[in-house]
Amino acid sequence: MNHVSPFTAQNQSRPILAKSAAAPMFMSLLFGAQIMTHIFDTLTAAEKPTFKDQLTDKLHELNLPSDTVEAFYDARNLPCPMPLLKAKVTLRQVADNQALYLIATDPNAQKDLVAYCTKNSLIVHTWHSQELISDAPVYHFIIIKPTN
Repeated sequence: MNHVSPFTAQNQSRPILAKSAAAPMFMSLLFGAQIMTHIFDTLTAAEKPTFKDQLTDKLHELNLPSDTVEAFYDARNLPCPMPLLKAKVTLRQVADNQALYLIATDPNAQKDLVAYCTKNSLIVHTWHSQELISDAPVYHFIIIKPTN
């Protein structure tokens, strides 16, 4: 069975699968606090600092450690219900007490993801910002998978 590694690049909103189940654990042990720099590998050089700063500020505001976010998914420009479906799939690979950081541009994503998280006892924090180039709204989600 293949497992999604949060440290491998994603291509056009599709995660690349790691060859080994040990890869995410090994990478986590190896990089530890450097996780945040690796999860943004799919973003452009101009976007990386913006999204990293926004996530860092939100984690600080929520009093969450910077290594809480284990996976990132860029669901921008995906129509409804794809952001929700991509979140469900990616969350399967997120460890307990860790989080998925997902960004989306579909306005329905906010309602859909919050409802899904509520129904499934996941902790969700949301906010929105404006995209750098198009000035379109970007919806941000930190979805924490609590211990079962």
